[in-house]
Amino acid sequence: MSVATPKSPWRRRAAIPGLVAAEAISVIGGRMSFLAIPWLVLVTTGSPVKVGIVAGAETLAYVLSGVLAAPLQDRIGSRTTSILSDGASAVVMAAIALTGRFGFGVLIALSMLAGVLRAQADRSKNNLLKPLMDAAGTDFTRVSAAREGVLRTSGLIGASVGGVAIAAFGAIGAIWVDALSFLVGAALVVFFVPDPARRAEAGAGSEAAAATPHEPYLTALRGGFTYFRNEPLLRAVTGMLFFTNLFNQASAVVFIPMWVLTVLHSPVALGTVGAAYALGMIAGSVVFATLAPYLPRYSALVFGYFVGGAPRFLIFAISDDLTVIVIVTFLSGMVMCSVNPTIGAVIYQRVPGPMLARAGGIIMAIAMAGIPLGGVLAGVVVEQLGFVNGVLLSSLLYFAVTLTPVVRHRVWRELNDAGARAPAADPSVALPKGYGLAAAALGPRVTLRYADGAWTVHARRGARTLARRRPVAPKAALHALSRIEVPAVQAAVRELVDREHDTTRSQAARLRAELGRMEYVMSDISAGMRAPHLP
Repeated sequence: MSVATPKSPWRRRAAIPGLVAAEAISVIGGRMSFLAIPWLVLVTTGSPVKVGIVAGAETLAYVLSGVLAAPLQDRIGSRTTSILSDGASAVVMAAIALTGRFGFGVLIALSMLAGVLRAQADRSKNNLLKPLMDAAGTDFTRVSAAREGVLRTSGLIGASVGGVAIAAFGAIGAIWVDALSFLVGAALVVFFVPDPARRAEAGAGSEAAAATPHEPYLTALRGGFTYFRNEPLLRAVTGMLFFTNLFNQASAVVFIPMWVLTVLHSPVALGTVGAAYALGMIAGSVVFATLAPYLPRYSALVFGYFVGGAPRFLIFAISDDLTVIVIVTFLSGMVMCSVNPTIGAVIYQRVPGPMLARAGGIIMAIAMAGIPLGGVLAGVVVEQLGFVNGVLLSSLLYFAVTLTPVVRHRVWRELNDAGARAPAADPSVALPKGYGLAAAALGPRVTLRYADGAWTVHARRGARTLARRRPVAPKAALHALSRIEVPAVQAAVRELVDREHDTTRSQAARLRAELGRMEYVMSDISAGMRAPHLP
């Protein structure tokens, strides 16, 4: 799928940053409304049950619309959907600010509509990123990691700004600010992000594009589920995201608050632990964005889950020291930063563009289904087994889940098949320093070795032996080396051949000298035998 390229070079370079900036603005506004709307419900009704109903209604609408509206998004186009959804979201936020005080039923309806529009805005921006990366020829994992860091930072800013806005302007004022943020996000998409469909239609011809019929809604929806069902890697990744969200929610709403309440008796520690994890994710995203093109995806994901998963839970059962908790949580966040960008990059690279909205909606819906279950199940476990036993059981289960990529390694190693994209072949731009170093160290490696006058070959993948050392005929070894058009290798081969020739000549001269000496001795012996014996 081709993408329209802006005429101005600086606008072409600004397309991806402009899109990520629009997402960041939306995240900041979303965090503000996440705090402001429940606060509005609480101060107008005084009922925590109604707070939960409003939040649940918006979340349910968000999840379901991501799946059910995906065929419509394909028909309208991702860029148009993003702009229209952001504009409509601004209108809905304004309606909540104007009418939210007057009726609970109206607030529920507007909150559900806001969830529907927010899902379409988020999914369409997510889908726009793929054609932009294709056009730029950039590395999927690196962009995903940088985007993850920006959005995490935006989440922290949004939560902080939201609290300040509510204190300064009240809940209504904060909702008005959220409405403004949607307009800013729409403007960024309009100005910076080109339309992927326009160049595709130009390349295919307007008549061919017009002749392409749209699938019926139910057929398109069924096609998304069929595609998802036939992709084992996507199903495995989605299942892992479901359990990851479940355990993360259990930690955030039950385990960490229970530990703070029973050990420190201070709610200040809640913010400290949460900030440690978020800052670790942000710092790790910066590092991973730099290293992403050089790392095998499968190894990065398994390492992230093993080191950043279960240990983050286990520490709450074995330590009462806040400093230790903060350090482990920060390091876990740094390591876990490799998971989401890796999965996101594989989805971008593996799912065809026309199927991305539908497959992405299904993945998001299943992954988010673990969030409401996490808090409920964690509460039941702690109530039945106690805090320490509940955390230990959760740590064990989380570790068992993270073993899935190892147990089913044949499926999960397909992460590497959709590997990192090599840099564009531009002779005027040098490759990054160390490019491919980690992939060469951890990926397949065949070693041809010469020692003690004999050639051998063996093969490894990381620490795993693929083929044990075995002898190779010298002619085959030299023929293989001659195919490597690297001056240093050719010089080393010539030096080796010359040295072998010199050694062979020396050995031949030594053998000739030895043979001459033996002939001389044999001639003396023969002469002695022919001489007459005196009586």
